[in-house]
Amino acid sequence: MNKRKGKNSEGSAILAATVTSAILSIAVVGYLTYIHNENILNYRSHAWTQALHLAEGGVEQGFAEYHYQYFLGGDGFTSGRGWSGGGGTYAKSITNLTSSTSAIVGDVTVTVSGVGTPNPQIMGVATVPTVPDGSTIARAVRVTISSSSKFPVALMSKNQIDLNGNNIYVDSFDSADPNKSTGGAYDVAKRQAKGDVASNDTVIDSVSIGNAEIYGQVYTGPGGTVTMGPSGSVGPTFVAGDRATDVTGGEANGWIRHDFNVDVPDATLPAGAGSWTSLGSINNSTTINGGDWRVNNIGLSSTKTLTVEGNVRLYVTGDTSVAGNASIVITPGAHLEVYAAGAMAIAGNGIVNNTGLSENNQFFGLPSSTSWSISGNGQWIGTVYAPQAAFKMNGGGSAGDMSGAVVAGSITLDGHVTFHYDESLDDANNSAGYLVTSWQSLRNQGGTWVAD
Repeated sequence: MNKRKGKNSEGSAILAATVTSAILSIAVVGYLTYIHNENILNYRSHAWTQALHLAEGGVEQGFAEYHYQYFLGGDGFTSGRGWSGGGGTYAKSITNLTSSTSAIVGDVTVTVSGVGTPNPQIMGVATVPTVPDGSTIARAVRVTISSSSKFPVALMSKNQIDLNGNNIYVDSFDSADPNKSTGGAYDVAKRQAKGDVASNDTVIDSVSIGNAEIYGQVYTGPGGTVTMGPSGSVGPTFVAGDRATDVTGGEANGWIRHDFNVDVPDATLPAGAGSWTSLGSINNSTTINGGDWRVNNIGLSSTKTLTVEGNVRLYVTGDTSVAGNASIVITPGAHLEVYAAGAMAIAGNGIVNNTGLSENNQFFGLPSSTSWSISGNGQWIGTVYAPQAAFKMNGGGSAGDMSGAVVAGSITLDGHVTFHYDESLDDANNSAGYLVTSWQSLRNQGGTWVAD
């Protein structure tokens, strides 16, 4: 009996061990399967995100090619640059893109359609393998773009804007509309509330309104923020009670927004500017008649005057300075374009624009031109396009009155400055590049691209 009991006990133990072993084996297999599946899902999740990034990179390729052809004067969408197609639709494929560790990331195909039309579309399609297991993931991004004016707003900065003076306000007028101007000039009785201010920046304090009054809207890039002082206000209205006096109110009304994204290409010299007729340096009173001229530098002081007659283009390879009671005078019927490679400091009696139109006084800052200031006794009527410059306007003179538009790397208004945006500058004749008007992420479902 005892022996039988012992044998039964041993059999039970063996059976229990076998069952336990089987259970453990199942658990281990299940766990390993779970880990394997999790690993696959992680790979696919990474690939899913990677595909979106590559598709956006494809869109950037198309965007850059469009800009190369239409705004840098290049011969775009050619076979020599990797493109195929015709009739307004072109495609380019980039295969076996690699990571920093030389691992293959995926492939991208970009298609640009509607080339030469007002609203072309760019579609980037990316395929990413989900190695070591799983099928290839494909995602796409489709955007519509449109031409962007050099001067879509009154003050536009690639970086921060600081309105830290006293009694600053920004409004607008339209020199092409007699109902919104008088003789093409700003008239406070006909002023408009489209004095928009915008920063492409995406950082804290992208725009500091301070105690300024913005008769228009304020924009930052995604993630950018706006600050406002106790006496500041914003809104496209002149009715005091309807204006927003804090950031929360401005955002609630849609007058402070954080979706600004405008292409701001560098200023470029006109073709052949390096061979324009040299005038040396201008340090004394001088009259320049129509034509294209190259100048080493401009340094006017005391009562020296540079007089511009006819259509004049100047390429200033060095610095420009106007101080004391000196001035640059644009005579009636004349037109001045200045391409500056160095620093720009306009003070004294400033630039006297006797045409009364901002489009007849145009200053461009080349990439090497990084320091600009306008102040003094005169009234500024003109435009500034200097995307790499730290631009500063100081109030004074004719109450710091300025008309036109400014694009710069950063913008600071000091003192008493009133700025009047000329709405007529926001047109096709002042096109600077393209901006995205719609963006859509897509995934492939049964051979059809559908929205994510």
